[in-house]
Amino acid sequence: MVIDDLSKFSLLSRDLKEQIVKAAIATVNVKAAVARKGAISNIKSDFVLRNDFTTRQVQFTPMPLGRYSLSQIQSTVGVNEKASYMERQEEGGKHTPSKGTKLAIPTYKARGGSDRNPVAAPWRVGNIKKEMRVHGESKRFSEEKNKKAWTIARAAVAHKRGLLLPLGENKDERNLHLVTDFHKSGDNVEFKTIQLYKFDKAETKTESRPFLKPACEKVEKDGQAIFNSQMKKQGM
Repeated sequence: MVIDDLSKFSLLSRDLKEQIVKAAIATVNVKAAVARKGAISNIKSDFVLRNDFTTRQVQFTPMPLGRYSLSQIQSTVGVNEKASYMERQEEGGKHTPSKGTKLAIPTYKARGGSDRNPVAAPWRVGNIKKEMRVHGESKRFSEEKNKKAWTIARAAVAHKRGLLLPLGENKDERNLHLVTDFHKSGDNVEFKTIQLYKFDKAETKTESRPFLKPACEKVEKDGQAIFNSQMKKQGM
């Protein structure tokens, strides 16, 4: 059965209306579920996933059973607010910092040695508090000849207290390091660091890589077949 004029729907018997509405509800729910599955498949094939957090945020809201006009029947599929960053992947656009003026870009060291890994819990931006960094400037170290001494002094504090060390010429673009070793022998000082974050970009550009729209377009082509199948289940 094909209803190409919704105004004719009111002329049908009550039982027939209820059957059609049930089939229509089942249709939009099946389409949303299939679109969700397709979007997740696209994400897995087109993006580097470090865990299943992103795919778990792709969800659909089914239409509950009830009495509706055909124009009211709809279900929704999309990505919730926890993974709002995927909107930029779908549509493309600029990535700017939510706070400050520079993006906090983690290095592979912060990811445990591989770009495919998530950032280790202690080094996630939200977990790095202000008191975890070496802070402060000193006038007596402001001259060029004393910058090395100032860096050594701050590295010593960072190593002793287990703090993170910002390094760089520009105060707003200093990269964040972990001091892993510090040795002093007389006037000779050596220390080693691991760079955890770069703060050298105010924004990055994300090219559009649609994952949701293709999934929805694909299932839309099968819409009539899905509806026909649901109508058969209603005995029609």
